[in-house]
Amino acid sequence: MPLAPKLEDFPKIRGALKFYQVFAYVTGIMLLLLCVEMVVKYGLGYQVFAFSNYGALTLVPVKTAVAPTGVDLSTGILIAHGWLYVVYLFSDFRLWSLMRWPFTKFVLIALGGVVPFLSFFVEARITKQVKTYLAGREAEAATFVEATN
Repeated sequence: MPLAPKLEDFPKIRGALKFYQVFAYVTGIMLLLLCVEMVVKYGLGYQVFAFSNYGALTLVPVKTAVAPTGVDLSTGILIAHGWLYVVYLFSDFRLWSLMRWPFTKFVLIALGGVVPFLSFFVEARITKQVKTYLAGREAEAATFVEATN
């Protein structure tokens, strides 16, 4: 019989679930931006620059000898997604450890941040599972308390 989460950890689990929900959406959105950026860069042959000497948002051919001044959004999106995915993994780990799930569940949740659109579906499923579990355990505990009184 696997270990079950402790009743006193339920507030921590709710906090970890909220943190996970936020970063599942943030990571999912950043992954979609990264996919768009990769299509623009490798499919169309352009890099995206913001606030360059050519305007607020500029598409510059990758093979340009001199890059414009400004913020390289192509690289920025790549770096931001990488760091936000690390935070997503931390939120996944925290929820996984508090819920005392098997390691395979941790890996499946982690895959949500690397497959486009998957984080949204995984987040909905995990949220439903956690909320259902917590509600069931709290109802069970309330029934036990009433029965002993």
